[in-house]
Amino acid sequence: MQVEKPKIELYQNRSFGQKLSATFDFLRENYKLWLKACFYLILPLCLVQAFSFDMMFSTLMPFYADALGGMGGFTPSEGLLVRLGLSYFGYFVCISVGSFLLSSICYAMMKYYRTSPTRLHNTTMKDLKPLIIQSMKRAFLLGLLLVGGWFLILILVVIFSAMTSLYALFVILVLATVVFIIPLSMAMPVYIFEDDESAWGAVRRSISLGFHSFWSLLGLMIVVGLLANVLQTVTTLPWYISFLVQVVLTSSDAGQDTFANSPIYNFIGYLLSVFMNFGMYLTMSLSTIALAYHYGSVAEEVDGLSVVDDIENFEQLAEEDSDIDNFDKL
Repeated sequence: MQVEKPKIELYQNRSFGQKLSATFDFLRENYKLWLKACFYLILPLCLVQAFSFDMMFSTLMPFYADALGGMGGFTPSEGLLVRLGLSYFGYFVCISVGSFLLSSICYAMMKYYRTSPTRLHNTTMKDLKPLIIQSMKRAFLLGLLLVGGWFLILILVVIFSAMTSLYALFVILVLATVVFIIPLSMAMPVYIFEDDESAWGAVRRSISLGFHSFWSLLGLMIVVGLLANVLQTVTTLPWYISFLVQVVLTSSDAGQDTFANSPIYNFIGYLLSVFMNFGMYLTMSLSTIALAYHYGSVAEEVDGLSVVDDIENFEQLAEEDSDIDNFDKL
């Protein structure tokens, strides 16, 4: 008989290694539902994202081919720059939406996992739908607040710097952004897991919790990021090889009529781009879930939220303990 592993609690004090273990244990236990959710919700977005990505690199193809051929005479036209800007903007929008959607999927699964007595066993996409929609709304609102706030501060700093000739303020803003982006990365799990928290409150709380655990959070993001990049190489390498072959053949005069410039080859490159972008989101799940367990660990250390959960779920725990109710029948 197979013994079921203990439930992976969110609010639990964990060491660095335990956060990594909890991340992989959660994905290992629920990989079928995770892959299904990503396949249904992320893959369609990757079809559009790959189109923008391919258009961006196909626009730059003459530049790469010219540089590889050693001619150095390529001059970008105005139309090319417009096309490049539009493709880059489209890719940026897809990345932003995909990041919010991925966070919503992962955190919806974790929220359902916490409150369900059967964990995620026999859970369907229909069961997760309300939590995914709620998380997506919160992620979008928080993203607007963070991006809008940063742009507002940027505009004010640029105007003030131009009026006072204190251009060092811009450098200070860039450095502050680099420093604050680490604790602010916790704003998403704070806002999604704490239902009573406002968007601005989540930002303030993430700064408080983030600076409280700044170095452990930074170390976790670096390690998980490096691991994700290594895994992402598997999905990136096929597209990179196909693109490199196309550049090499295009750089030669005879390369203009080769198979590498045919519609079939371009379609294969598009499919490889879809595969690469989908793989990127799958590997991003590691840092997304690891960040949630880091938040849970710090919140438990600072506020003891597991005790609050136990009090809120006391009636549910009492209902699950049927031995006490049937004591006279034992």
